[in-house]
Amino acid sequence: MKTLLLFTLINLSGAGAAFAETCGTVKDDTATTAEIVEFRLVDGATQEQFLASAQATTEYLCETDGFVRRSLSRDETGLWTDYVEWTSAELAKTAAEAAMQREDMMPFMMAIDPETISLRYADISTIE
Repeated sequence: MKTLLLFTLINLSGAGAAFAETCGTVKDDTATTAEIVEFRLVDGATQEQFLASAQATTEYLCETDGFVRRSLSRDETGLWTDYVEWTSAELAKTAAEAAMQREDMMPFMMAIDPETISLRYADISTIE
């Protein structure tokens, strides 16, 4: 089953969109894993509705072990990318499984066309 978590930051511009938000407290955890999800919205879903549903996921993410930060962007073709940083792949996958059971995550997930989802995890490298 493909799972996903989309997290928060709003900054709309030109043909694309971007969304990012902090949890209100500074997290100095070191991110080691990126969760990268690409997708398109279901027919009829508007960008405004989708971003509002993404905003509603913020509380869950901020309370989730291992969550560091997130950005959500849309290109000119309507392809969205949700880039979420975690302290470990294990915690990222655990959070994704738990999110699938949460009622407050449903509006966000229902706006995404499941046939278009691409999900992968990658190690984050630090450039010094």
